[in-house]
Amino acid sequence: MSKQSQIEELVDSFLNYLFIQKGLSQNTINSYKHDLKKFVDANKTLDIKGLDFDSFLHNINTLELSPKSKQRLISSLKQFHIYLSQLSVIDYEFPKGIRIKLGSSLPRVLSINEVDSFINFYDHSNFLNSRNKTILDFLYSAGTRVSELCNVELSDIDLDDNFVQLKGKGSKYRIVPIGSLLRQNLTEYLTYRNKLKSINSFLFLSKSHKQMERTAVFRIIKKTTSNLGLGSDIHPHTFRHSAATHMLEGGCDLRTVQEFLGHSSVSTTQIYTKITKEFLEEAFIESHPRS
Repeated sequence: MSKQSQIEELVDSFLNYLFIQKGLSQNTINSYKHDLKKFVDANKTLDIKGLDFDSFLHNINTLELSPKSKQRLISSLKQFHIYLSQLSVIDYEFPKGIRIKLGSSLPRVLSINEVDSFINFYDHSNFLNSRNKTILDFLYSAGTRVSELCNVELSDIDLDDNFVQLKGKGSKYRIVPIGSLLRQNLTEYLTYRNKLKSINSFLFLSKSHKQMERTAVFRIIKKTTSNLGLGSDIHPHTFRHSAATHMLEGGCDLRTVQEFLGHSSVSTTQIYTKITKEFLEEAFIESHPRS
């Protein structure tokens, strides 16, 4: 067995451990796999016990990755290092003092008019248009992650009490209200959806009546963005960012937004306060007599 295949075998074993023992989602495991491939490629010629975490980590800033991607890469490698230590494959500590400056870049936030432009780009004239319109409204109105949206089942929707049950990270469930406008679009879409008489239980279906894939949602947004001429930095999470920001700007408290988004820690939600501070500063300059 070659040295490279031994490393790959350890990575595969680690990924199986994350799935079976830790119960992580497939999307999270794919992120680990993507990160660890970089490390494997850099260690092709090394003995298993001599895997060079130190050099790789100290050269991490030479990689063409965003600061957040580098931070995630460090985290992935640290967990892999812990796993190898437990197997007694390596017997040295994880390198310390590796810091990546995350910077102060904030996520793109759509204006309310831009959100409306996305949703209203489609109508309810046929199944696909109705589905796309409702997907875009769902991402924004329910503040969902794209994986959550793709996993919503018909039984998760309650149009009598106007709420949807979402399965978030770590298989944690939360209840999110269905607003009046989303309810209208869901009702229209379900008219088409029910005519399909599909045995598939998922709310949003593909052309072939299968569960929607995350990549399909990305394509819908990319195509719509291009047609609206709004640039290239808009993706499903942009709608979630925008919903949280608009709620805070409208006076909603941070803890409620945390529950709405399904964040396990309020510190994750606090990035939106930076965005709303910029909004308040602009509003102050434009409107306050003593600005």
